[in-house]
Amino acid sequence: MFNSIRVRLTLWYLLAFGALLAGFSAYVYSALSQDLNRQFDVSLLRTAHSMANYFAEFVERKNVAAGARETVLELQLERLGTAIFREDELLAASAPDTVAAVASTSILVSSRTSREPVFATDSRSGKRLVAVTAPLDGVNYEVVVLEPLAELRGQLARMGRIIFVGLPAALILAVGGGFLLARKSLQPVVTISEQAARISARNLDERLKIANPKDELGKLAGVINSLLSRLETSFRIMREFMADASHELRTPLAIIHGESEVSLSRDGTAYDYRGSLAVIHKQSNRMARIVSDMLALARADAGKQQLIVEELYLNDLVEECCRAAQALAVPKGVQLTYESSEDVSFRGNEELLKRMAVNLLDNAINYTPSGGRVSVKLASEPARVRLIVADTGIGIPPECVDRVFDRFYRVDGSRTRADGGSGLGLSIVKLAAESHQGSVDVISQVGHGSTFTVSLPLDQAA
Repeated sequence: MFNSIRVRLTLWYLLAFGALLAGFSAYVYSALSQDLNRQFDVSLLRTAHSMANYFAEFVERKNVAAGARETVLELQLERLGTAIFREDELLAASAPDTVAAVASTSILVSSRTSREPVFATDSRSGKRLVAVTAPLDGVNYEVVVLEPLAELRGQLARMGRIIFVGLPAALILAVGGGFLLARKSLQPVVTISEQAARISARNLDERLKIANPKDELGKLAGVINSLLSRLETSFRIMREFMADASHELRTPLAIIHGESEVSLSRDGTAYDYRGSLAVIHKQSNRMARIVSDMLALARADAGKQQLIVEELYLNDLVEECCRAAQALAVPKGVQLTYESSEDVSFRGNEELLKRMAVNLLDNAINYTPSGGRVSVKLASEPARVRLIVADTGIGIPPECVDRVFDRFYRVDGSRTRADGGSGLGLSIVKLAAESHQGSVDVISQVGHGSTFTVSLPLDQAA
């Protein structure tokens, strides 16, 4: 039961509302009790002052004892008890219990001491007393009035019963209202959950329906829809990656399988076997490069790419790669030039940087026809170094520029596959640049060639 958010919200609402209502009820009861008690004391004191004023007229006529009795009889009310004392001498009292209550509370002693109206409560009889000192002709008289507290306590008891009955009723209504409110508020969440539960890898193109995109739940649904879009893209890329990887590995495997079957099905000369082994060796190297590139990309995606950083001269590394690339450029009739004006000290991973430079050079040479040019320039700036590889090749169509760094993507798939490319070269270039906190950009025009620029920071280690 407590696994339901609606139940937990209702309980929290009940506790919060119950505490608030209980506190408010206690405040109202306390304020009402103080107000009623204050009004009770004011009424009692007003009666005592009236008795003292009435009694003062008899004292002026020197008829003290008779005046006291007359005052008590004249102002005797149904619920009130009255008494008049001269010092400790009782002059008159309306009833014996009045005298007993005065003696029980010792109110006369307190009144003579303070010379102010004194209140007291006789707990045994349940009555409230007030004593007022009336100094007349040099003699202190004490006028005492008492009244039962039964009516006052009855009013407070009725108020207590109202609170005792009304508070649970209000809490029950609050629980019902809170549960309905929580249910209505969480209904969009239930709807989102049901819709999300129906979405799997087979229907990632579906999206959650958003009733109000501006409220909190609408924003949550929007975030989930964005997540689904990214998942759909990731699944699409993964499926394409698996299909392309299978296709790339299938070709060399088919060649190796075919060569081995031909060699095993007939008796041949050593020259024939060496030719078959050369073909198998070439295709196995191609498979090794594909697997190595895929492993590097997979480790980078998983965040497990561990680079060994060392001090090196970037100009020497690029120059060495250019010399190695001459073996590919010369047979094709492509002119390869390299320009670097000074030593460029750099901290990075030598192997990954070599693969980056070699892949850029291979890509430029492969896409440049005979008679074309490939120029390599290493430009050092105060905070960055730029490796620029420009060719006069066939160029890249504008719609393909943004995808040339995607894995297994080819602008001209048949030509690249025939040249032994895997479609991972530029992906490795991007990986190497980003692993060294850098970036790679391309500018291309169909029929006029392409320019790849790798920008690497000089003040950050890989």
